[in-house]
Amino acid sequence: MSQPGVKYELLELERLLQSPPPDHQKSKVNFPGALQQEVERIRQKLIHEVFTFEDERHLERYIQYHQQALIRLLDKSDALLQEGPPTTREFHRVCCEVLTGLLEFVERHFSKYFDQDAKAPQVYLALVRKEARANSRKLQHQLLDLKADTHLVGLMLMAVQKMADTRPEKGTTYRKIMYVREVQKELFRLLQRLQLSQADVNEELRQLMYYLNCNSIKVITYHAHYINTQLEKTDTRAGKLETLSLLLKTIGQAQVKPGIGYNPQALSLKSQLMEYITVEMEYHERMQQLVTRNPDPPGDFMSGFKLKFEASVSQLAYLIKLLLETKIISNTNFTQLFQFVVRFVQTKKSEAVSFGSLRAKFYNVETGTRESVRHLLVTMINHIDRG
Repeated sequence: MSQPGVKYELLELERLLQSPPPDHQKSKVNFPGALQQEVERIRQKLIHEVFTFEDERHLERYIQYHQQALIRLLDKSDALLQEGPPTTREFHRVCCEVLTGLLEFVERHFSKYFDQDAKAPQVYLALVRKEARANSRKLQHQLLDLKADTHLVGLMLMAVQKMADTRPEKGTTYRKIMYVREVQKELFRLLQRLQLSQADVNEELRQLMYYLNCNSIKVITYHAHYINTQLEKTDTRAGKLETLSLLLKTIGQAQVKPGIGYNPQALSLKSQLMEYITVEMEYHERMQQLVTRNPDPPGDFMSGFKLKFEASVSQLAYLIKLLLETKIISNTNFTQLFQFVVRFVQTKKSEAVSFGSLRAKFYNVETGTRESVRHLLVTMINHIDRG
């Protein structure tokens, strides 16, 4: 195993690992000591070489070359430990221990250049699988005790359970292991938080899915079904738009841990869901506009009528906001209210008020708008006082 132009630091280590010294337990040669001394030399050499490199790509190739070599040596030693004669078992156990420590050193100190997509060694994977099996059962029981949705718990633990069932021959990468460990860590943190609060466990799990980018097809399918279930709770088109707006706001504000995901090659869960909701909103808005644009029935006395305001859209939106906040208007469905206003109201500068513009100015009030509306209200109060 060699790469042109890349210095190899493990030749002496390979020589020491080739075969156990004859009757090494009785030998005067301190084999573990010699092994540790060579490993320390390699560590110092790697650190020294890193500081001498000027080309980042050459440095990455150098680190990953030694990473791959250590994985290969570790897998070989582990196989001999499992299948070799009992007389050499202690020798190969020491070899595995030393190689594991050296590989962990490379991963910890050169994480920027460590190949996360490399296959993890079998001895490391065995420990990860054992940890995943124990934690999967523990997390499942604790979440179900909190009355979490069974399907949601299964999806949240899918990566952990898949790791627990992985066969060694399939080859699992460091990236997959890192993701599974991150899921376990965040779930234990969530359980600690839930012990101190009365938060909705299912909503907390969904937020954690966005944060950890659980972008599997099964999770996306679950969310599509969840969104449709929320839409079925309202019969009006305006109500559906309000529901979708709230979902879009909730998911849009969700935090996402960078550089992590169930499927690193796919779009993030957050991006896919926001796109899905946006398409749904556009559909319902088109349907709403079709209803709004339909001509009024013949003879309808309201045909073409609009309430004319000598105010701007910004001022009108803030006036509506004040009337709602002071309970003078008691409607709770904002989307229906906005739809009514854009149909029957015109301002001094706009004969057709845009739904999107009215909604945006309702939620984002500028300082100048506050002052101008205050002036309007003062003028009205002065008029009352004079009357």
